[in-house]
Amino acid sequence: MSTTERPLLVIPGDDPVQIAGSPRLETLGEHFQIRLFDNRPANDAEKLERAAGATAMINSRGAVTWPGEVLEQLPELKFISTCGIGTDSIDLVACRELGITVSNIPGRTAPVVAEHAFALMLAISRKTSYFTAAMKRNDWHQVLSTSLSGKTLGVIGTGNIGTEMIRLSRAFGMEVIAWSFNPDDDKAQKRGFRYVERDDVFSQSDVVSLQ
Repeated sequence: MSTTERPLLVIPGDDPVQIAGSPRLETLGEHFQIRLFDNRPANDAEKLERAAGATAMINSRGAVTWPGEVLEQLPELKFISTCGIGTDSIDLVACRELGITVSNIPGRTAPVVAEHAFALMLAISRKTSYFTAAMKRNDWHQVLSTSLSGKTLGVIGTGNIGTEMIRLSRAFGMEVIAWSFNPDDDKAQKRGFRYVERDDVFSQSDVVSLQ
């Protein structure tokens, strides 16, 4: 298949960079012409200019929104993919009416988000940034830090991210209590935490994680 016969795939605003440099681009290039922009479109007119003629689009950043009045001016567009869970940057009602398929990656980012949140919790309890700065100044003296083991984590929301946060915290020897709009007793038993009232999460926890 020649380059001119390949459908056009547009990445309209990869800023901050998420797609550029990915080894998957080479694979995509076997099937699509790829048009990648490393900054965000300034307005709807620029979105239309960038996406003109596209059959598919990877909306790598949710800050780039696609309202119905823009989508209806892209008659060749058949598919939009996001690089996360949320689809709120895309007018799904308009996509349904226009026959545009939208895909996301539910649950795939939960470990990444939870690991980052846990790393921040560990950095605060162990005063990592403080000790790093002090060591660079050759200022090494004893300052008490806090061990997470044995402490209580309170989790608000036990969806994919909250559940992953619970798993990591239990591995560090933390007790976990949680509150959710949709409590799941089977999940609580399996993961080793218990549901409490929302106010109790705040009053009984050493650390609170909001999902």
